Amino acid sequence: MQLHGAIRFLLDPITSELFLPGSILSVYSLASTFVIAVCALAYRHRARRGHASLPAIFRAIFGQRVARHKSFYADVKLVALSLFILPPVMLALVVSAKTVSIATRSLLTNLFGAVGAIEGHNALITAVSTIVLFLAYEIGYFIDHYLKHRVPFLWELHKVHHTAEVLTPLTNYRNHPLDNVIFGYMLSIFMGGASGALTWLFGRDTEIVSIDGKNIIFIVFLWTIGHLQHSQFWIPFGGVWGPIIMSPAHHQIHHSNDPRHYNRNMGSVLAIWDWMMGTLEIPSEENPRLCYGVEGEGRSAHSWIGILVSPLAGSALALWRACRSMKNSLPSATALGSEQKREII
Repeated sequence: MQLHGAIRFLLDPITSELFLPGSILSVYSLASTFVIAVCALAYRHRARRGHASLPAIFRAIFGQRVARHKSFYADVKLVALSLFILPPVMLALVVSAKTVSIATRSLLTNLFGAVGAIEGHNALITAVSTIVLFLAYEIGYFIDHYLKHRVPFLWELHKVHHTAEVLTPLTNYRNHPLDNVIFGYMLSIFMGGASGALTWLFGRDTEIVSIDGKNIIFIVFLWTIGHLQHSQFWIPFGGVWGPIIMSPAHHQIHHSNDPRHYNRNMGSVLAIWDWMMGTLEIPSEENPRLCYGVEGEGRSAHSWIGILVSPLAGSALALWRACRSMKNSLPSATALGSEQKREII
């Protein structure tokens, strides 16, 4: 029984990630994505050549160049690491979000007084809560992502994600553990704050439409085009949808190592935040054959040292330089004293 329990304990994170419908890497969302990829490629083949070649489509999907690449193996390593590290981290973040929610509700109550509980309209309250918390996630994601591309010591950690030279759904997991922690606490602030505001507004705890604890809006996105954002398949959204939804091609531009594409398309599901901030790049209809990765990182970026140790060293160095720069930019006490003395004279 003890051996059986130990095996089950080790396998639980893997089975949960594969077979829970709401997990990021569920076999169901991957299967749904596979069908959509086949249909999209078939449509493009038919539009260009007058017919769709299934063998050619399957060769494109299961290309050996991707499966044999060191970048892909690095993604696999981080998937294995995440399955055992993320659960306790996420538990801590749930507690943090609850703390922020309680603090927000208390603050609003002290400022504006308590709001009486709204009777009835449960479906409407649930729908509003689902949309508001989805938007809170989106704003938190964008701000976190924006800062990590602008603040050097944060970029050194986030850069791990961008060192991927081939994109697959496993690239979702290609993040430094500390980068994940910072992201989680950012979400705790925004989603906890939104939850607390909703609880105060409606006078009671609210629920959302969810699958395995994940917002249904995000799950719909994941089951349709979410996985394709990290893939080799160019599926662009233009026209009216280009400034609204982050298509697979939008996010592939974000991963491009072309300097013209640096710091572009930093949203998750919605492109409207990039449109508002001037960082939106609408993808072209034709595939530009982008190259991915970070210039100068080399093959070591896919090793354990490059994934876990070098980013910490780079982040610490960038933070030290920032502190040193701030210190040098501040006038010293001696200089201030001399300036005051001259003014008195």
